[in-house]
Amino acid sequence: MMQTRRKEPFRYSMEEPLECWIEITSIGDIQVPGKLASVELMDISKTGCKIRTELDLHANDHRIKAVIHFQLEEEMYKVPGEIRWQRQLEPPYEYYGILLSMSEDDKERFNVELRTLAALRRIKVM
Repeated sequence: MMQTRRKEPFRYSMEEPLECWIEITSIGDIQVPGKLASVELMDISKTGCKIRTELDLHANDHRIKAVIHFQLEEEMYKVPGEIRWQRQLEPPYEYYGILLSMSEDDKERFNVELRTLAALRRIKVM
């Protein structure tokens, strides 16, 4: 029997970037009024996601908390998280890595939907 040392959850890549929205909730210790900004979801797992946008949030200089709003198949998700990194990989786009905070029940429901989409070949396992 093959043993694996994988400790991180599977990451799923979108076949096409998925339109979603980010709502910044705080910068540093300062709460900010949330406004939705359109972003594209590039990949996702139970613990994090990668998005891209033309917005430069200067996330490497500030601790930014946000809520990501997205719909995979049927259910609309609003998941809180924290931006962990920012990189400009393909100008003019800024890419952001977001650490997501989900309850265990939400993670399980979310995982079922991700596996279904992978079986339908709408997303791929990385």
